Amino acid sequence: MIAAVATLAAHAQNTYWVFLTDKAGTTFDPYAYFDARALERYAQCGADPADLSNHPVSAAYEQGVGALATEHVGSSRWLNAVGIVATPDQVAQIEALPYVRRVQLIASRATLAHIQNSTFEIQHSTPDTTLTDQLVRMQGHLFRQQGIDGSGMRIAVFDGGFPKVNTHEAFEHLRRAKRILKTWNFPDKKEDVYGWNGHGTMTLSCIAGRMNGKDLGLATGAEFLLARTEVEPEPFKEEIWWMQAMEWADRNGANIISSSLGYGKDRYYTKDMDGTSYVARAANMAARKGILVCSSAGNEGTDRSWKTIVTPSDADSVLCVGGTTHDLNRYMHIDFASYGPSADGRQKPNVCAFGHAWAANPHGKGGYQMVYGTSFSCPLVAGFAACAWQMNRDKTAMQMFDLIQRSADLYPYCDYAFGYGVPQASFFTQKSELKNHNSPTFRFERQSATRVSVIPLRTDTTLRFFYKDVATDGSITTYGQQDLSDATPGLSLDFDGGTHLVLHLNGYTADYTFDQPSAPTVDRWPQIGFEQSKGSYTYGYRARHTPALERPKETRWAYDAYFMFGRPIAIGDDELASNLWSPAWHIGTRISYHLTKAYSLGIGIGWAKTFYHFGDRDVNKLERLLNRPTDRFFNVGNVEVTRRRLSLGEWNFELFQRIRFQPGGLNHKGFHWDLGVYGSLGYTTYRIKGTIEGNGTIAAAREEILEGPTALDTYNFNFGLATRLTYHYYGIYARYRLNGIGSDVPADKVLLPRLEVGLQLMF
Repeated sequence: MIAAVATLAAHAQNTYWVFLTDKAGTTFDPYAYFDARALERYAQCGADPADLSNHPVSAAYEQGVGALATEHVGSSRWLNAVGIVATPDQVAQIEALPYVRRVQLIASRATLAHIQNSTFEIQHSTPDTTLTDQLVRMQGHLFRQQGIDGSGMRIAVFDGGFPKVNTHEAFEHLRRAKRILKTWNFPDKKEDVYGWNGHGTMTLSCIAGRMNGKDLGLATGAEFLLARTEVEPEPFKEEIWWMQAMEWADRNGANIISSSLGYGKDRYYTKDMDGTSYVARAANMAARKGILVCSSAGNEGTDRSWKTIVTPSDADSVLCVGGTTHDLNRYMHIDFASYGPSADGRQKPNVCAFGHAWAANPHGKGGYQMVYGTSFSCPLVAGFAACAWQMNRDKTAMQMFDLIQRSADLYPYCDYAFGYGVPQASFFTQKSELKNHNSPTFRFERQSATRVSVIPLRTDTTLRFFYKDVATDGSITTYGQQDLSDATPGLSLDFDGGTHLVLHLNGYTADYTFDQPSAPTVDRWPQIGFEQSKGSYTYGYRARHTPALERPKETRWAYDAYFMFGRPIAIGDDELASNLWSPAWHIGTRISYHLTKAYSLGIGIGWAKTFYHFGDRDVNKLERLLNRPTDRFFNVGNVEVTRRRLSLGEWNFELFQRIRFQPGGLNHKGFHWDLGVYGSLGYTTYRIKGTIEGNGTIAAAREEILEGPTALDTYNFNFGLATRLTYHYYGIYARYRLNGIGSDVPADKVLLPRLEVGLQLMF
């Protein structure tokens, strides 16, 4: 059985990056390749457009690799790599090519972590202003007062499709001014992007859409490049398309990239969120070429096994955007938004914005709806960045990165829920760069070596402290919020593992250094809680580790229980060919180990019962071969048989491989295919029920255990192939018995069906 599964695995196809040794024989003219706006951007940031990273991949190398692969998906100049779909045998041939440096399995990181974008209709209207609340929160009216709308900026949006953007009223101003400059559909290799997943329509509207005279995004005057890089169901090729979209945006003069496509727990492990993924490296490279990359923090905030952000927002040069609730009066983290830091301990997210937002509806009759996800806080900040950059055209992308952080309303305070807070337009319109120089709003009062009271300097029932405890290595061990009221004139906090306490209140930030910091405590990561009765919002605890901060690794083991119900399929002139009711059921459990998040090997054990129903009236071949006429079963004459049934009970053992096509975490959820081999140990019984003719008396049922080999073509030990196709909890299965195949069934044997099909439930 192991050999059979190994053979199947050898022919499985996966997606790979093939990294090449050089770019020998290539020529490159940046002035013919790049848009004029791209060349201006390169000059502004001091990058060289003729850099080797921009040179094309060798056509000869690419052709040679593609000829050996099942599919040539595309190539990346920046990585000097070719994306392919291939079998392990083909990969071995490709690795032997003299110009191949190495081959990296993309499927080892599994499928795309699809950012949730569930939507719901709401009936109330937005405030009676020219801006929706999502823009008021960023002081967008101050941009509007100075005529700032992102004009002169070029924004590339990556997503799964843009249905109705070419017809929806929210984008009529963009179409009228011809500000959608270029589009490209990377999966289908064509210009049409106006279909497929409506997620892109919603994210674009949060950058530049309009709704009944109100702006949904701040960059209504910007120019746009729209790239479709995702498909449903999500294959491993998407990472290649995303890379190609980065280079396409660079070539066509993008100043800003807004990507709400995060890759997290369904593709990577927590430890991988350290800025080293290929999409993170590409995002950093785009920043070096003068592009400001905005990326969603992710929607894993409620998943206790994944307390970090997603990639590429883990890249150090990417503006990672978290989420807040859609409330102008309260400053709350929205529960689903991912928490920082990055896996290697860097501050993430960088800033935040509304995680609930108004957006254009790409479905049905169109209109507008409220949506939720950091998929929408990211484009809100991208639109803000376009306006801020319009006012500072002499700045580079990384200078704008810093200024946007400094503009946030909590700066210089930051934590792993909000980053530096929500960007504020007043920082740019009023040149209010002397933040945190306003009058103190609180003071510290020492209580002990590890306790300090925080006393507000004025009474205000809406006062809310943001606080964090910072360790010697700069990591945040504890952070949260605390409401104050007239009944709570002071705040007393006890920190047992930090170096100093940092607090923020109403624009003022100060810190208190403990002179006798406590020793590190046991690992308390993670704990997320809300103590409403105390007005306290504690977002996370994290113990310190030496020398580096590490997060728990997700287990690679997965367990599931199953119930299957089906029937044998009789083929040919056997005894069951005309019988439609021969049920089979299975119960059991399976254990699988994930070699990658897309591919795993597993074993299973279960119990099965199959009932083969023979014709009730006639003596069948089995009885004749067993020499068991009816009176031999009942020991009486004149018996009318009412049921003849052969029962097969089996203990099943299975070895299988699982290939996941669509994400659902490390457990059995998602869309996956199992293929394996099974062996079974069992026994058969033959049971007859009947009545005595003439008087209607019920004859006692009789059964006989049939020891193998018997008159059946199956024995106590059977083996065969098993396959299942499962979507979340539901699926279909098939089993095919192999023993005895290829040889004629002797005349003294009864042929039982080899094929069984049915439905499956997994738990």
